[in-house]
Amino acid sequence: MNMTGGKKYFDGRAWLHTLERITDHRGVLSPFDFSAMPFEPSRTFVVSGSSANTVRGGHGHRQGQQMLVCLQGRIEVLMRTDGEEASTTLEPGLSGLVFGPGIWCQQTYQVAGSILLVFASDPYDATSYLRDPE
Repeated sequence: MNMTGGKKYFDGRAWLHTLERITDHRGVLSPFDFSAMPFEPSRTFVVSGSSANTVRGGHGHRQGQQMLVCLQGRIEVLMRTDGEEASTTLEPGLSGLVFGPGIWCQQTYQVAGSILLVFASDPYDATSYLRDPE
């Protein structure tokens, strides 16, 4: 993975990736150029409709990478791996959280109506889930 941007966690196995923003009088455009992303996505999905303080995720993956991007609201992400723990709060337009295999994540949707966009390098595979934090 190509590390671009902000704070790093777990010796660079997770980091905040700075998002491009183009702002003018009409608003903000946030492009996601796949060739400029830290990995090539094979799928994407959106999580929406959550009430305040809803907890989702609670798993990791044996392989692949993901990038979590908050599109609306505020989402706290708790990460664990190899007995270490870290957390960060995602807000719209600032950065995406990129992480690789073996990192367990849980998201808390702190504001009602928060929306999370997820890019994943691998196709969906329930057998790749790590349910217990490492």
